[in-house]
Amino acid sequence: MVLAVLAGIHVVSAQSIRDVDVKAVLSEDGSARITQVWDVTVTEGTEWYVPISNLGKMTVTNLSVSENGQAFLSEGRGWDVHRSLSEKAGRCGIIDKHDGVELCWGQGSYGPHVWTAEFTVTGLVQAFSDADGFNFMFVNPGLLAPPQHVKVTVVNATGGPQWTYDNTRVWGFGSYGDIEVTDGAVVYESSEPFSFNSSVIELV
Repeated sequence: MVLAVLAGIHVVSAQSIRDVDVKAVLSEDGSARITQVWDVTVTEGTEWYVPISNLGKMTVTNLSVSENGQAFLSEGRGWDVHRSLSEKAGRCGIIDKHDGVELCWGQGSYGPHVWTAEFTVTGLVQAFSDADGFNFMFVNPGLLAPPQHVKVTVVNATGGPQWTYDNTRVWGFGSYGDIEVTDGAVVYESSEPFSFNSSVIELV
């Protein structure tokens, strides 16, 4: 660092994701309202984007994003990637892909940010012959930086029985962490920083 300063070189901190905190609230109709809180530092690019793939018959709608209590302007499914940093600032939207969607919003500026993104997943829970359940990737691999810490909490707001170890089975895949039924919710928490290919897949 001293040598870089003496040489007049500008040292830029790396792009990073310090924490991703996800909360999914399941409704009686099998849909979920998902909230993601992203604690990040950005050093390049014009937008933040979150891929959600392998949706099958599920749909993603109603994206909203905010920072410091200020709501972004939603552009629905008309997001235009070909804009500058300032043109995307304070705006969010969805891009449809062949196997899913990308949730997008303007970074606004370089440096630290804490964004809150909310969206609805319709058709998350499916009825099987022996149980109702879902298999969903809450955090995809290949993000703009590997997260240092991730927590995913799934809350039962269906009006049905409280989830317990007797009536609920849970499995987690894609990363090192623990998943369990705690106080009626399914909670996953990472036990070490992610790699570029890490993910959070839950079978419940």
